[in-house]
Amino acid sequence: MKKIGLMLAALFLLLIMLSACSNDAKEIIAEQDSTSEQTFIPAEDTGIEEEPAQEDAFIMPVEGKRPYAVMIDNEGSKPLPQGGIKKAQIVYEMIAEGGVTRLMPIFWNADGELIGPVRSSRHYFLDYVMEHDAIYVHFGWSPLAKSDISKLKINNINGVGKGGEAFWDLTKDKNNWQDSYTSAKNLDECVGRLKYPVSTDKKLIFSYNASDVEPGTGEKAEKIKIKYSGGYVCSYEYDSSSKKYSRFRQGKPHMERADNTQLTAKNIIIQYVANKRISGDREDRQELSNIGSGRGLFISCGKMMEITWSKKSRSSKTEYMDMEGKPVLLNPGQTWIQIVPKGNNAVIE
Repeated sequence: MKKIGLMLAALFLLLIMLSACSNDAKEIIAEQDSTSEQTFIPAEDTGIEEEPAQEDAFIMPVEGKRPYAVMIDNEGSKPLPQGGIKKAQIVYEMIAEGGVTRLMPIFWNADGELIGPVRSSRHYFLDYVMEHDAIYVHFGWSPLAKSDISKLKINNINGVGKGGEAFWDLTKDKNNWQDSYTSAKNLDECVGRLKYPVSTDKKLIFSYNASDVEPGTGEKAEKIKIKYSGGYVCSYEYDSSSKKYSRFRQGKPHMERADNTQLTAKNIIIQYVANKRISGDREDRQELSNIGSGRGLFISCGKMMEITWSKKSRSSKTEYMDMEGKPVLLNPGQTWIQIVPKGNNAVIE
């Protein structure tokens, strides 16, 4: 009996010790949790700076790869906001008719899911399609453009012809001709079905500086206002922090549909070109004197310089030169080429 009593006493003592150890462990864990809360150092106090959110990186044009050239509607407010323009490397703006302009972004490695609204072709846009050897994307055509696309054997994707399956309408309004969209995926698939070549021997139109270089003698250009006919105005304002120009259309921010951000430009080329109405055309369609030579401006990094342009034939590249006869070098970023009616001088501040 005495042995049993001793054994029970020892067992009781062991249980007390285990309980104490368990309580100690709980207290240690609680202390560690409490200490962790008290000694937490906010990120801003660590001395390690958080990386700022990265903007979409600019993708350089690819030598030897055929880009897409897409006709984008810019008539009135109905097509707004337009989609996909932010992804282009180069964007052309030219008059179409009656003071209305059309945009033609050029895409290498396009990945846009919303590109549009896509509108009909004009024959002089083909001159810039050919100098890039681009695959031309449009939704219909003017009589001259229809004839030239066939005559010049332009590889094209047409919303009312071959490639129509690449497009869809954003609305159910059958009378709305300003809502036709496509995507990079649809265009790539269409090119595969049509068996268009995807490589080219054409050299790139532009070369780029390795890093930002202010143009010319550094004459200030922080606000740019460009008037077309018919009361249409586009403008730019320079942001010294981003070293880009915010783009405005009719005095309002020009927005991108895909992410609801304002469009910007790194480089702006203003090319002055004479234009006139095509004789007998009831729609006031235009003829542009874009074969030959003329003057213009190159704007980047808040500064500008005078330039000249020349184009020997419809398919040859437009050469943009400084006043010393050297090719204009672009800074890395999106470039807008404003082909402006001669006599409508841009206002630069």
